[in-house]
Amino acid sequence: MFDKTGTITNGIPRVTRVLVLWEIARMPLRKILALVGTAEASSEHPLGMAVTKHCKEELGCDLLGYCRDFQAVPGCGISCRVSNVEHLLQQQSEERFLLPGATTDESSLLSAAEATPAVEPMSYSVLIGNREWMRRNGHHIGADVDAAMSSHETKGQTAILVAIDGVLCAMLAIADTVKPESALAVFTLNSMGIEVVMITGDNRRTAKAIAAQVGIRKVFAEVLPSHKVAKVQELQEQGWRVAMVGDGVNDSPALARADVGIAIGTGTDVAIEAADIVLIRNDLLDVVASVELSKKTVRRIRTNFVFALIYNLVGIPIAAGVFMPVGLVLQPWMGSAAMAASSVSVVLSSLMLRMYKKTSVELYEARALGQMKSLRSSQISTHLGLYGQRRSPAPPAGAREQLSQSSGVPPSNGLSPINSVPVQGRYSLLDHWTAEDLNVL
Repeated sequence: MFDKTGTITNGIPRVTRVLVLWEIARMPLRKILALVGTAEASSEHPLGMAVTKHCKEELGCDLLGYCRDFQAVPGCGISCRVSNVEHLLQQQSEERFLLPGATTDESSLLSAAEATPAVEPMSYSVLIGNREWMRRNGHHIGADVDAAMSSHETKGQTAILVAIDGVLCAMLAIADTVKPESALAVFTLNSMGIEVVMITGDNRRTAKAIAAQVGIRKVFAEVLPSHKVAKVQELQEQGWRVAMVGDGVNDSPALARADVGIAIGTGTDVAIEAADIVLIRNDLLDVVASVELSKKTVRRIRTNFVFALIYNLVGIPIAAGVFMPVGLVLQPWMGSAAMAASSVSVVLSSLMLRMYKKTSVELYEARALGQMKSLRSSQISTHLGLYGQRRSPAPPAGAREQLSQSSGVPPSNGLSPINSVPVQGRYSLLDHWTAEDLNVL
């Protein structure tokens, strides 16, 4: 079982696009970046750190505003109040500009009713997170916004939304590249008869896109950090022996609960402490090497056991004098030597493990030549949340009709009533059909 961020991917995300959803006269892009960068500066999440880094680079400063009342909700997003960002904007024009290697679009996707007063407060309420986080806080996500997010998620990128003072005003797309050896490592593990699955708290579209690139056929997506350990336990109760590979603080309970916990050496100290095996290099092929070495070690143990058993089955009767009638007598010094030889031979056999040579990358590649292929979306089984609900190709017709009848929100900016199904509970995205189920699968 592989974690995604920092394990299958490089764990160095970068902002690839900023989509401004508010007219520039209402909220300049630089102010949005200042507010978002300040808010995410208090976050320890890799995506949050990537956002802060880009905001600082584009604003040309190392110091941002002040953040207070910071709250981070795992698997959802953050909320806080930000102040003292005006000094960042004093010498800057309000012209539009682009992030390096990224595109920035500005469009009026919000209705005029969402405009704020002309006089903006010095303190701003900032919400940053996924769709569920915005819905929990009462924000309406239009069809155009949802489509923009989906277009990035299907490419394996993470899309997050930004709401400032109660107005949904921006979307950020963040990309984390897949490690070059991930697909080869997954293929090799599969060829060894090991079933590989991926578990992540990320959106199912993003998780599915990453899984397709590396060849993983089973994905657990939108799993909260606290539920990863429960998922490991669930698989163990089904009779599976589970090895968990991760690098983050949120992976540490699952690493400790798994039959074998494997931590990336460049990961957090908590994850390293919880793991049984620590990979010094940040290379997933070392996971394959650890499995191979473990198998060789077990085979050597069994070989030593069989050798010692045969040795003692022959030696003990001789030492007891069973063969004295035929003239086979073991002298005391012979018995001492035989006893020492028994122990020394087992130790020498075990030391032969030092001759183990890790399989080269070239040999792995030669074995996989012509066999590694990216998967189609239909070949990947996606399960959502703690209870592992699987996404079907399409919801039943009755579900569509029920959603259409139950939604009381009129269409707005191309949003159909189906897209505005209200949140039905804390885990509504896991337990109910939503617009995401009907639009993108």
